[in-house]
Amino acid sequence: MIESRKYSPVAVVALAFGAFLFSATAVNAADFQVSVKRNGNTQCTMTGSMLNIDPATGNVSIDLSADFPCGSSTGYPVPVTAIAGASLSVTGQTTVGGGTTGAGTVNLQLNTGLSAVTPGVSCVPDGFTGSNVSIVSGWSANLCGNSCGATVTRNVDVQNTSATLDGNITFKAKCTYQDQTDANLSTVRSNINSTPSVTVLHGTAPPANYCQSVTQLSDPKGLTDAMRQTSGIVTGGLYAGNISFMNYVTMFGVSSNTFPAGSGDTAGYGFPGDNTSTIATNISRDKYVSLQFRAPSNALWDQRAGYYSFAVNPQNTPFSAAIAPCPGQFDSDPLFPISAACKGEALFSDINWKITSGTTPSCKLEPGKTYYLNVIHAPRGTPSQSGCASSTCKVELRNAHSY
Repeated sequence: MIESRKYSPVAVVALAFGAFLFSATAVNAADFQVSVKRNGNTQCTMTGSMLNIDPATGNVSIDLSADFPCGSSTGYPVPVTAIAGASLSVTGQTTVGGGTTGAGTVNLQLNTGLSAVTPGVSCVPDGFTGSNVSIVSGWSANLCGNSCGATVTRNVDVQNTSATLDGNITFKAKCTYQDQTDANLSTVRSNINSTPSVTVLHGTAPPANYCQSVTQLSDPKGLTDAMRQTSGIVTGGLYAGNISFMNYVTMFGVSSNTFPAGSGDTAGYGFPGDNTSTIATNISRDKYVSLQFRAPSNALWDQRAGYYSFAVNPQNTPFSAAIAPCPGQFDSDPLFPISAACKGEALFSDINWKITSGTTPSCKLEPGKTYYLNVIHAPRGTPSQSGCASSTCKVELRNAHSY
């Protein structure tokens, strides 16, 4: 584009900067300044003495007052020509992310095209394109400010935003040149896109510590949430009466100091409880009981142990029990595995438990994690097929410990 700053008052309807042609129409005037622009940015300036317009083609020619090479053999200042060839390369891995979070780091190098540090050249991030990816940090501050050299490196932290789909990302940068002696001489080199495109793998979230529905098991074995008994009458012990069967502490009470003093995380604690007596209740046919609790997180409970004992009436009634991370779970599940030590069955079957972050032959209760004490009158492999011959069947249970 030609910007004419001083010329005779001739109406110019359309100008196209093409070949410098002699024209049938010539406008003579005092010398005037001409700015050669691209995308609105001045590439170079010159002084003209006559403006010529070809009425047939619209081509424009300008007679210069003096020789002016417009910077270099290409017609532009050297820095303009240099940054026109700028490129952005991925120098590290082209596949990042994965793990549990989908986070990774991309290593970039901007090659400005300059041979040395050049005053007036600045390069900055100019966004990115991609899918299922966000930038965490590293792609906001200037790459080099007003005095760029040949190369600039930058490490950018990215993260996949999908739980199931891989993503990709391409970074964009731009460089500007402002002549230090001519305020009208500037240019922008935009759309500098990184190559190659980087793949950002989605994260694989670790399995949940516990679930709140039997339907979250990969195989609920025919059980549903509607089959969970929510209340019943308890006899014996400290908390006899018609109580809720949703939470452990309503049946077994609360032990003290089960979470650190001053902790804001207090919900669900109380296990193993202050009720160590044998209690009894009736479970309806085709129902199961799941008592939710959290293993103590206070360090003073580390390595403490106890056991559950069970008895049924009638004595030949099929019975299963388990300490598990899901309600209605009586066996190990691919999504929520449990050890054999956490399962009890047959008559007078005990479950030994121990609070620890280490290893133990007992049923391991990890500090702070949520569990359910599950009981049912049915075989473990087919819990939906009740073994209770009446509308209800009795179970006696006790959590034996000395704390």
